[in-house]
Amino acid sequence: MVDAPLFHPTFGSRPSRIVGRDIEIESILNGLHTATGARERCTLILGQRGMGKTALLLEVEERAKQEGYVVARVSHNEDMLEEVIELIQLKGSPYVQERKRPVKGFSAGALGFSVGLTFTETTQRNYGFRVKLDLLCQKLEESGKGVLVLVDEVKTSEKMRQLATTYQNLVGDERSIAMCMAGLPHAVSSVLNDSVLTFLNRAQKIKLGPISNQEVRAYYASAFEQLGLTCSQDILDSASHEAAGFPYLMQLIGFYIVRYAEGSHAVDASVLKQAIRSARSDFEDNVFSPILAPLSDKDRLLLDAMSQDDGPSKVADLLERMGMSDSRFQPYRARMIDAGIVESPRRGELVFAVPFLADYLRSKNEALS
Repeated sequence: MVDAPLFHPTFGSRPSRIVGRDIEIESILNGLHTATGARERCTLILGQRGMGKTALLLEVEERAKQEGYVVARVSHNEDMLEEVIELIQLKGSPYVQERKRPVKGFSAGALGFSVGLTFTETTQRNYGFRVKLDLLCQKLEESGKGVLVLVDEVKTSEKMRQLATTYQNLVGDERSIAMCMAGLPHAVSSVLNDSVLTFLNRAQKIKLGPISNQEVRAYYASAFEQLGLTCSQDILDSASHEAAGFPYLMQLIGFYIVRYAEGSHAVDASVLKQAIRSARSDFEDNVFSPILAPLSDKDRLLLDAMSQDDGPSKVADLLERMGMSDSRFQPYRARMIDAGIVESPRRGELVFAVPFLADYLRSKNEALS
């Protein structure tokens, strides 16, 4: 069997191929070719855990480098502004041409640096994030390079406000800069509702939903053939159906199929059953637990009430089960929709947006009863 890392069932990794996200990737990359300040140069990616937000950012980073951008990719944290500056300095230095001697009328973009993109002691000591990022953008523009800032796990904070407002100011100064941020639906919603960050509502928004069953199936067929595994059409159908359009679950199922088929070179019903069981277990631990942990008892009450239905839940039935009036019910409904846990396909109905969460809640409740 070919030992190829085609399946990467871990958070924060870039799989060998991004499945079902071609339109989203092209939309972000096309934005890099628009005029400075265009709406498409700032993108917000919303997606539940396991929907492939980080993998998408990693793919955008790699492709943007080929488009002439110096990319700073960070996860939201207290030090992210310093990390943005340091990453641009590190990754942009190879593109900076050093001048042999002072030039009369030297452009403002080259001021403040000693060697390459290293700031002079005076600049490092006396200026803050906005000025430093401005100087880096200007100097990289002299070499035909733009700057792309990628932020994963975005949320509302003072650091986020400073980054976003700096971006807005540099856009006003016509710097060649773009930004792409990814986060959980409720976190992005909080960012958009922040009084300082309301301008981000004008940004391009991409909601990552499930990828199509056909695309999952085609990927499995190609990957298993490349790995020297044989499997029937029924096995391919079942494996792709069980992935439920979730990139992380798709990777998990593929990973365990390869593991359990090792030595036999064939994927039969027994291998698939073992793979699905192991994949579901990992999915529950790594997706369901983090989703449910921050919820209140009343939030859980809504989800437990929904889990009693095999399909869409009617709001009227949920009100009766929960013993609530519609006015008391609406805040819980809104929170679960903002969190990306449930959706409203039509008026008066709610469905789970996360695959198998209803089954998981039912099994937990049965174990407690």
